[in-house]
Amino acid sequence: MADITCEICGEREAAAIVLIEGAKMAACRGCARGGKLIYRLEDTETRGNDVVVKEYRAPIEQEEIVDDYAERVRKAIEKEKLPLEVIAERINERESYLNSIEKGKMVPTVMVARKLEKELGIKLVELVKENIVSTSEKSGGKFKEPTLADILDAQKKKK
Repeated sequence: MADITCEICGEREAAAIVLIEGAKMAACRGCARGGKLIYRLEDTETRGNDVVVKEYRAPIEQEEIVDDYAERVRKAIEKEKLPLEVIAERINERESYLNSIEKGKMVPTVMVARKLEKELGIKLVELVKENIVSTSEKSGGKFKEPTLADILDAQKKKK
């Protein structure tokens, strides 16, 4: 396996790429338990000096807030003809927070978006499949540590 050190503890060899608090990191088996698995680095075999990936992990699904959330919330509130104060009370959130969401100044958390979806009858959260393509797929079977550019390419492809 390639010499990739765990970016969390720095002491052991990385076994996987995980998502921890929004950051994609190489992690050892112990540290990987604290994050969401993106793909395993252990699914590799060595052929001479090359490390070849034997299999790729299936795409992961993530919940994301739609891009036009503010417009959707604003239209739904206008349609309901209820004061923001009443909606805030019903979903147990602060009125100022909902006002910021409605104006597009703040992106709601998935939890708050779910509450708004239920209360206003709109769709704010969507499932997005994310494919993390390892460099080995692009480099003819030779494994290289995924770069920031690889991760950004994968994120662009999902949009």
